[in-house]
Amino acid sequence: MSRRLLAIESATDWLSVSLHEGERVVDLREAEGTRQHASALMPLIAGMLDGAGWALADLGGLAASVGPGSFTSLRIGLATLKGLAFGRDLPVVGVSTLEAMATGALGDGGAPVGDEVLVLLDARRGEAYAGAWKTREGRPSETLAEGLYAPVELAADLDRRVCLVCPEPAAWRANFEAAGLEVGSVVEGSAARPRADRVGVLALAALERGEGKPAEALSARYLRRAEAEAQRLGGPVEEGELARLAVPSRAPGRSLADR
Repeated sequence: MSRRLLAIESATDWLSVSLHEGERVVDLREAEGTRQHASALMPLIAGMLDGAGWALADLGGLAASVGPGSFTSLRIGLATLKGLAFGRDLPVVGVSTLEAMATGALGDGGAPVGDEVLVLLDARRGEAYAGAWKTREGRPSETLAEGLYAPVELAADLDRRVCLVCPEPAAWRANFEAAGLEVGSVVEGSAARPRADRVGVLALAALERGEGKPAEALSARYLRRAEAEAQRLGGPVEEGELARLAVPSRAPGRSLADR
C-alpha cells in the first residue's frame, strides 16, 4: 500500500491540509482567513495535489480531524473527505482534534520536555473541550480522558502542574488558576492550533496499526450536540455533556465522558 496520505484539519476556525509520504510532510497549506472552510477547502486540496504532482489515485489513505470542534466546520471536512474517498478503496482515519494539538505541543510546539499538557478548546457556556497527554515511548499518551469540563472539574482531576495548550488562553488561565489548577507554562496562538500535518502524523501511525476504516464509517465526535438540538431535546445531549444537569461533583480522575 502507498504510504502517501492526505490529511484535513477543519475542526476549528483555522483550516489546513497536508500531504505526507511516510514520515515526510510533503506539503502543508493553511487558509489565510477564518471560517472560509466551504469555499477554501477543495481549492487548497487541488492546489496541493497539483503542486506535488500527485493524483488521488496515488494516495494510500485519507485522514481528518473528527472533533471536538465547530459543528459546521467538522461536517465540511468530513463531507469533503468522504467525497474524495467515494468510489475508491481508500482507508480513512479519524483523529482527535485535541490529540493533534497535544502532538504538536509535545513535539516542536513549545511544551517543556517531560511536561503533561492540558489541551483546551472553548466549548462556550463557561466550559471547555479538554484532555491531557504526556509523551510515553515516543508518542502522546492520554492522562486525562477527553471530555467537556468546567474549570473546577479540571482542577479536581488535575491536582498537578500542567502546561496549558490553548490558541486563546488569556481568560481561561485566570479561571483555571482561580479554581485551583496549577498552570506552569502556556503554549498559545498559532503554536497551539490544531494543524493537518499533526493529524497526518497520528493517522499514519494508526494506518500502520491496521486501524483504517471505510469512509462511510467515519463520524464526528462533537462531545455535545448543537445548541438548537439541545434545546429541542432538553437535558444532556451527549454522554459528555452535563452542562444542563445539577449533578454532584465528579470524583478525581474521571472525565465527563465516563458518566
